[in-house]
Amino acid sequence: MENASKALIIAGAILLSILIIAIGMYIYTSSHNSISEAGSQISEQEKTSFNQQWNTYEGAQGGNNIKALLQKVIGNCNTNAQEEQRLVDVVCSRAKSTGLGHAIINVRVDNIEDSIQYLTWLRNLIEVRHTYYVQLEYDPQTSLVSKIVIRYEEDDDDTTEHSI
Repeated sequence: MENASKALIIAGAILLSILIIAIGMYIYTSSHNSISEAGSQISEQEKTSFNQQWNTYEGAQGGNNIKALLQKVIGNCNTNAQEEQRLVDVVCSRAKSTGLGHAIINVRVDNIEDSIQYLTWLRNLIEVRHTYYVQLEYDPQTSLVSKIVIRYEEDDDDTTEHSI
C-alpha cells in the first residue's frame, strides 16, 4: 500500500510537470507568433510615408519630373533591396513608338542590379520636352504602391492632351 501511494504521487508529479510544460509551450508559440507578425507588418505611418513619396508624381508630369521619379525608384531599389514588398515595378509606354516603345520593369530581390540598369536606360530615354501621365497601383495586401505606370500619348497634331 505504501508503494502504491508513492507510485500515485510520482505519477501525479509527472502529469503535473507535463501539464506545466504544455502550458509553457502554448504561451511561447502564441507570443512568438504575435511578435513575428508585429515585426513583419508595416505600421500605418510607414505605409503613408512610403506611399507619399510616390503620390507627388501622380497625374500629368513633365519629363524632368519623370526622370526624378525614375531616379527615386532606383534609390528605392538600393534602399529596399531585401524587402520585396517595398520594391516598385515600372511600366512605361508610348502610343507612337519613337525609341521608347513599351517597357515593363519588374523589380525583384533576385535581380536588383538588372532592374537598376533597365531603370537607368529608361530614364535616359525620357524626353524632358514631353508631358507624361503617371498612375499608381497599390498592392491589395500591403496597401503599398506596387506599380508605377508612365504613359506618353501623342496626338496626330503633336499636342499632348490626355485625361485619366
